[in-house]
Amino acid sequence: MKAVAFELSNLRRVRQASVALNVWQPEVVRGRQKEIVEQCAVPVDLRINALEMELKLCKQHLIVHEKNYRDEKRRLEVAKEQLSLMRYHPLQNVSVDERRVGEPSAKRKKLKTHISG
Repeated sequence: MKAVAFELSNLRRVRQASVALNVWQPEVVRGRQKEIVEQCAVPVDLRINALEMELKLCKQHLIVHEKNYRDEKRRLEVAKEQLSLMRYHPLQNVSVDERRVGEPSAKRKKLKTHISG
């Protein structure tokens, strides 16, 4: 993208030089501007239009990629939040452990009543 912007600025300089050739100037300045214009083989206006379109396309791609990046970042945050809710917390699951510990003692009591009966 930087290369396109650099080339675009050079082509604008060529366009200015070609316009300046139509105005009277000292021969030294005129010679330099003529060199600049002659170095450009492709018509300046066409190349400038092509580069401007390429620059717009690059900007559009950047916008799309930034949007996709934000969307994926949001999805990652949601997934992290869901993962943190799914993690095992021993202190939060005490009631489940107490029921497991309490169940065998209830069975023993039933067995004792059957044997003594």
